[in-house]
Amino acid sequence: MMKDSNPMVKITNIHKVFGRENHVLRGIDLEINKGETVVILGASGSGKSTLLRCINFLEEPTAGTVEVDNIVVTAGINNKNRESQILRIRKRTGMCFQAFNLFPHMTVLENIIEGPITVLGQKKKKAVLYAEELLDWVGLTEKRDEYPSCLSGGQQQRVAIARSLAMKPKVMLFDEPTSALDPELVGEVVEVMERLAKEGMTIVAVTHELHFARDVADRVLIMDQGNWIEEGPPEIIFNNPRHERTRQFLAHIL
Repeated sequence: MMKDSNPMVKITNIHKVFGRENHVLRGIDLEINKGETVVILGASGSGKSTLLRCINFLEEPTAGTVEVDNIVVTAGINNKNRESQILRIRKRTGMCFQAFNLFPHMTVLENIIEGPITVLGQKKKKAVLYAEELLDWVGLTEKRDEYPSCLSGGQQQRVAIARSLAMKPKVMLFDEPTSALDPELVGEVVEVMERLAKEGMTIVAVTHELHFARDVADRVLIMDQGNWIEEGPPEIIFNNPRHERTRQFLAHIL
């Protein structure tokens, strides 16, 4: 599909330092267009997950600026609008983690409607109707009244995706969403991600599911020690990488 030329996500000179010396992100710049799917690859500890968490301020950047859907927050600047701006960014960014993070004492349906009712102020009837649409979309209509403990890992992650989509985000962030799954369950989650991409959702995904990166991503970015070392369309990154560290990384995971 045609991609909108206006950036949906723009991060500028993002740094993140833990403690005194652990400089995890070292001046990251990135623009992501509306409807674009970007996959971030890199070795463990390269800063991928920290970067995702900085986009929605689950992790506070040490320095730099984050912009999502024209809402701008600059690290270290505490003005009266800061908290409300961060909340507006969070409302526009859904996130799926390695762990599913479903509420164990709530049914599938209750998990999905909790955010729209408590955060967005939706009426329960409206929230339930949309939740049922989302359950049908992820193929779990029959599980609406089950508790998370009764579901497989793949089913729980699909519920987690539906829960994020119930907030009607502009951007979906995926942080290794299949890494906690048994191999036979990975495909059902990746299929939902692929459908989201095809329907025009803006996606930033940290994942080692290389067929998703090859077949779905518009761009693949390689991170190493808190910096970008290479980016480009998947056919270039996988077939003709320029950087030696990229070649070493791909040789290890392919």
